[in-house]
Amino acid sequence: MAKMDAVTFATPTSDAERLTLVIGRLNRRLQAATGGLSHGLLSALAVVAKHGPVRLSDLAQLEGVSAPNMTRTIAELETRGYVVRRSDPHDGRAALIEVADAGAAAVREARDTRARVIAQLLEVLDDGERSALRAALPALERLTEPS
Repeated sequence: MAKMDAVTFATPTSDAERLTLVIGRLNRRLQAATGGLSHGLLSALAVVAKHGPVRLSDLAQLEGVSAPNMTRTIAELETRGYVVRRSDPHDGRAALIEVADAGAAAVREARDTRARVIAQLLEVLDDGERSALRAALPALERLTEPS
């Protein structure tokens, strides 16, 4: 068998590479602060809490996933008691997804916990670095807006 050379990675130099690395690392730290929900479950639950009641197909579109994938996600959230399905009063064949009290509480708890994680991370920065991050927030928020 031929000996394989170790793969080496250069230190990221472009802004895009650096931002990708930072977002990935921050995301891993936040994953532990989701109250036992995967990123997909928490994201879908937060969208239902914000936009609900919502049709499953609309929720799938908002989340950028397939309808079958969203069906599985909603089934899991239903099992946990975080969402409920109701008949659409305008179309008896369709259902609307609504957040349950437990789901709204789960979203609030995950947001609070994640905010505490970030607040702890921010403590290591000096005032100038915190100000720079604060100034960058509008641009970062724009990056997350739907296209």
